[in-house]
Amino acid sequence: MKVMKTITTLLLALASVAGANAQNIDRLIVQPKSGNPQGYAIDNVDSIYFDNVGDDVAATVTVNKVSTSSTGDTLWVAVTPTADCASYRITCMPTVRANAITSSAALDAYLNNINAARYYQGFTNAQMTGFDQPFEAESQYSLVTLAYDKYNTACKISKTDFTTPAAALVGSPTVAWQTTDSTTTTLSMKFTPNADCKGYAICLFEAGQAQQQFDQWAPMFGFVNMGDMIKQFSGTTYTTEYTNTWTQLAPDTKYEVYILPMDANGNYAPMVIAHASTAKQGGTGTAMVTITIGNYVTTENGNYQEVTYTPNDQTSLHRDMLITAEAYAQWGEQGVIDYLKADNSMDPYWNQYGVDNATWNADPNTQYVACSIARNINDEWGPLAKVEFTTTSGSSTSAKAPRIATRKAQTTMTFNGKAPTMNARWAHRGLTITESAK
Repeated sequence: MKVMKTITTLLLALASVAGANAQNIDRLIVQPKSGNPQGYAIDNVDSIYFDNVGDDVAATVTVNKVSTSSTGDTLWVAVTPTADCASYRITCMPTVRANAITSSAALDAYLNNINAARYYQGFTNAQMTGFDQPFEAESQYSLVTLAYDKYNTACKISKTDFTTPAAALVGSPTVAWQTTDSTTTTLSMKFTPNADCKGYAICLFEAGQAQQQFDQWAPMFGFVNMGDMIKQFSGTTYTTEYTNTWTQLAPDTKYEVYILPMDANGNYAPMVIAHASTAKQGGTGTAMVTITIGNYVTTENGNYQEVTYTPNDQTSLHRDMLITAEAYAQWGEQGVIDYLKADNSMDPYWNQYGVDNATWNADPNTQYVACSIARNINDEWGPLAKVEFTTTSGSSTSAKAPRIATRKAQTTMTFNGKAPTMNARWAHRGLTITESAK
């Protein structure tokens, strides 16, 4: 059994420690699967033993009622600990942040950081107050508990989501929009607010990417809802009719512009989503790419091969790669072609629309094949371009498995507008729970 094997391995390790030079060992270290190691002074350790508590250690939580007001927010909650739950801690945070906490160790560290209180009894209809930031209107939050067993081991996470009431808007703020120009790499759009709209923010995304970016950035920067992100990324709150032009866009790509209207009190009105596309580029002829092998660069941080992929004027888009000659032989030319023709939304460099000055992680003294394939305006693929070469000498000649090379890591982050500032407002440190009659 896996458990017995683990225990046996641990006991053998302890026996080995006991037989070693004891005066050189003064710590017992426990390394969890995630998180930091926990050390114990050997002089303070009396014994090591094992127990079976089971996996039914939880404190299920529900939200009975939500109340928001200018004098303070209140939740009516129920918490039901299981029989093996010796205690639990509870906190409230935006759902997007709660979804990003995927382990009990991570939640335990967060609760330690905010000095969350510990509870030992259940509640049926308790009032929760003391939130150090007001709830935002029409936003998703989560009430989260972490249960602990009799050994103070962090066990199951329980979570329930709730939505706060919408704000009472002053009038019906909205923004009309119109696409005024579109080229292969630019979009121009005019925005016209109505009389009730006292301000609005705008932000451009590739179609379908807004929610993905919200899920990515919100836990880091404190966005509670999509409106928070649009307002921050916009960089400017506009108050009158305005025409904006986005540049350096991808040709033949669908985009969405999120428009956030605001009323006289700054409340967010329903989001307006404008749709537009850039024009196709290229021609109806054969799309081809010329490959030029550049310098091989050796640094203390890694070895890199520079390769330039230059498309002809018939090319709408092209896809480039660097692969070891051994891997190319295993795949075969058709395998490489099929790989390059397949879409890959996870690779931000997959679709190239102009000259691609690529820098690849590459080993010294290794045979590579630089490959590229291009597509014309009618979505017809041209021939595979390839150049075989061998990298020059470097600091390492160790054998490597056949593989595709990866691009040199990028160290900068870009945003659609103004970069957001870090926000720690989720740390609800003053929560109190008091049982009340229904």
